[in-house]
Amino acid sequence: MNKGEQTKQRIIQQARTLFSTSGYDATKTSEIAKACGISEAAMYKYFNSKMELLKACVVTAEPDEETTAHTDLSQSTNEELIERYVNKRITMIERNHEQYSILFAESSRYPELSQYFDQSLYRQSAEIKEIKRRIEEGSMNGIQEIFTLELGLTAGICSILQHDQMNQGALLQNLSEFRSEMTRFMKYGLIGRP
Repeated sequence: MNKGEQTKQRIIQQARTLFSTSGYDATKTSEIAKACGISEAAMYKYFNSKMELLKACVVTAEPDEETTAHTDLSQSTNEELIERYVNKRITMIERNHEQYSILFAESSRYPELSQYFDQSLYRQSAEIKEIKRRIEEGSMNGIQEIFTLELGLTAGICSILQHDQMNQGALLQNLSEFRSEMTRFMKYGLIGRP
């Protein structure tokens, strides 16, 4: 990565941190530039506007090979499939928590951000494709729109993680218990039993 790309990534990271803690409107571009150790004019060399920077902040890193590779989950039990799906979703949200926080906090004021959920945060994984197939064939409880399942689970996980962060980790002292509880919740909804 060349120096210019490193600077651009540093701007995005500092802006993410500030936008996720202080909010987009309350964060000044001068604060972002100062946190990066560059001038405000230099920052505008990389981003034409604060909104362009905000949009860059909600884009997650490219999915890893495991996410994009074709994985045959047809032999997995419903329970195994749901557990795999929930664990991968929690891991993705943990890795991109600032992006999700910004997206959920700012999309009501800036509706154009909602497209970024589809483009960069919502990717139909092999797990969700298999869940969708099983719903269609009747081996899992039906849901009108699979996007509702994705958004509901994502919003729930984000809210719980955000609440825990605000309480200095008092709620989720054991992350494996949280994963188990979320998996039980999803199993109950999709197959009628935990």
